Amino acid sequence: MNKQLTDHVVISGARGFVGKNLKKFLAKNNIHTIPISRQNFKNSKFPSLKKASHFIHLAGVGSESVDQDSFVKVNVELTKTVISLCKKNNIKNIFYFSGLGVSKNSRSSYFISKFNAEQLIKKSGLRYTIFRPSYILGSDDYLTKNISKQILKKQILIPGSGKFLLQPISIDDVCKCITVGLHSSKFSNKIIDLVGPRKITFQKLVTKSVSSKIKIKKINLESAYKSALNDISFAYGVEDLNILVGNYVGNHKKLQNLCNFKFQKIESLNA
Repeated sequence: MNKQLTDHVVISGARGFVGKNLKKFLAKNNIHTIPISRQNFKNSKFPSLKKASHFIHLAGVGSESVDQDSFVKVNVELTKTVISLCKKNNIKNIFYFSGLGVSKNSRSSYFISKFNAEQLIKKSGLRYTIFRPSYILGSDDYLTKNISKQILKKQILIPGSGKFLLQPISIDDVCKCITVGLHSSKFSNKIIDLVGPRKITFQKLVTKSVSSKIKIKKINLESAYKSALNDISFAYGVEDLNILVGNYVGNHKKLQNLCNFKFQKIESLNA
C-alpha cells in the first residue's frame, strides 16, 4: 500500500449519520478531523485548514425543501465552495459522496445535482475519489429510522412489488473503506460504487428486520408517488421512491479489491 501522511482530514457534513461515525472511527485511528458545518458555509467563516491533506465532502441534501433550488444550492454550489477551499489551502485530495445510480442519463433532480457536482470535482484538477454509495446502514441511518417510524404505526408500506434490488453496506465498512483510501494512491481519480457484497430485495430486507406482528402492506407505485407529492406525512418522499425502485446495484468486486478486507453481508436492517 502506498502510504501518505494523513494527520488532518476536513469533513463537511460531520454532524450527519456518516460524518458522526466517520469522525469517531478516524479518531480511533489517530487521524485528526476538522469539521465544517452548514453555518461555516453560510457565514463563509472556516477554521484553519492549512494542515489538512484530504477533504471529505459529505454535506448534501436528499430531498427538496420549500426552496425549490436546494439541490442545486447545496449539492452543486457547496461543492464549488469546497473545491475553492481545497485550492486556497493547498488540499490536493478530495473524497466526495455522490449516489449509486448517478450518471449522465439521470433524470431525477437529486441525481442530476449529484452528477453535476461529480463533474465539477473531476474537472477541478484535484486528486479525487468519488464514492457512489448504496444505502449505508447502522444504528441511526436514514432507512432504519424510516422503518422504525412505520413500526410505531404497526404497519410498513412497501411501494410497488418490493422486489427491486438494494446493495446495502454497513457504516463500519464505509469508515474502513475511507480510512484505507486516505492512505492509498489506488483510490486516486476513481469513481467507486460503495456497495456491500450482497444484493437483496427491499421487501426481504424489511421482512427480515421486523416482527411478524407488524403488518406489511404493499402500495401501488402510482399511488405512492401521488402520496409523496401531496402528503407531507407519507412514509416516503419522491426521491426516496426514485432511489428505492431504481434497482441500483454496483460493482462490489472492485471495492473489495481496493480495500482488501472482509465486508459484512447485510440481510436485515439490524445486521
